[in-house]
Amino acid sequence: MSERRTRPLSSYIRIKHGFAFPGTGFSDDPSFPTLVTPGNFAIGGGFKGTKTKTYSGEYPPEYKLSPGDLMVSMTDLSKEGDTLGLPAIVPEGNFLHNQRIGLVEIIDPNVDSRFLSYFLRTDSYRAHILATASGSTVRHTSPSRIGAFETCLPSLNAQRSIAEVLGALDDKIAANTRISAISSDLAGLLYDREAARVESQPMSKVLRPILGGTPARSKGEEFWGGARLWASAKDITGADFGVVTDTAEKITDRAVDTTKAKALPSGSVILTARGTVGTVGRLAVPASFNQSCYGFVPGLVPAAVLYFGVLRATERAKEIAHGSVFDTITMKTFDHLSVPDFNSTELATTEAILGPLMDSITAAVVQNSTLAATRDALLPQLMSGKLRVKDAEKTLEDAGV
Repeated sequence: MSERRTRPLSSYIRIKHGFAFPGTGFSDDPSFPTLVTPGNFAIGGGFKGTKTKTYSGEYPPEYKLSPGDLMVSMTDLSKEGDTLGLPAIVPEGNFLHNQRIGLVEIIDPNVDSRFLSYFLRTDSYRAHILATASGSTVRHTSPSRIGAFETCLPSLNAQRSIAEVLGALDDKIAANTRISAISSDLAGLLYDREAARVESQPMSKVLRPILGGTPARSKGEEFWGGARLWASAKDITGADFGVVTDTAEKITDRAVDTTKAKALPSGSVILTARGTVGTVGRLAVPASFNQSCYGFVPGLVPAAVLYFGVLRATERAKEIAHGSVFDTITMKTFDHLSVPDFNSTELATTEAILGPLMDSITAAVVQNSTLAATRDALLPQLMSGKLRVKDAEKTLEDAGV
């Protein structure tokens, strides 16, 4: 049997550029096909359903994507290149192959598409993409740079076995996500039904916004790198279903005790006030947060009602500001935002309706975090051959997958 040799990715795959859809056809109407953008790529890889533009005009038929198509992001707006070169598989639905997105075409029959979607998340491939990227503010890669990465892929049977193990985790994550989406939509409808039955009142009359804080960076390890969660606006905007389970940066107990970065309890609501304005999240665990956000602690207004109250008020503010500048939220803003004027009985009744749905969403997001961590830990071990598929399957059994 001949020994496998290292080959460039370009000998396994071909990457096709997307189409530059004219801006005159852009639409917000969800009945039209959706344009896949770099925003549809999750950090770490995978498809992220996010509100994006649809397209109402004519287009070449070859740029219509099919479920199961493998794509890579060739542009990233973050300085760190969070999603540059990472893969995503097109889900069910009506999607179009937009510019700045690469469509992967497998040209070697001994390559499994789903395996490849995991291979394109490995550290060695990521290091190559970031090292060869162009641009400082906006990062770019290209089909030729991606194709230049050299590797030695395992046999087709081994690829399929690895993809089956990792895919089982992703399938469970996808199932949890679908259930959470249904629960979230239902909870929103039920809240709106209850809110329509009562009058409104200024948000500032019933809720007390708390401004976050950032410990001094100059304090180094005294304040930073601890075990306490500290949420930035990026953590809020990136939270699945608005549920914050972890943060990119951590701070120390001393930072929490001696600075304005006080921790809020789980169930608290965080509203981004600067930068990406008006994103609403809720804490699954206690966390501090920075000064570009406001926090709201459940109390007289219980957690689920609090979340939807802040969310709906912010959504209305965005609608009113459509076409004008809505670039910051200050304390005075809350005088002009309204929430339902529920009495204590109505609050308890509404919370009893919403609470179980919101709890199920939180539980699913927390489980998905664990499943994703398990997948990401198995990925390099399986790819390197240090972990056998049979041993990985035992890990899945222990995780209940």
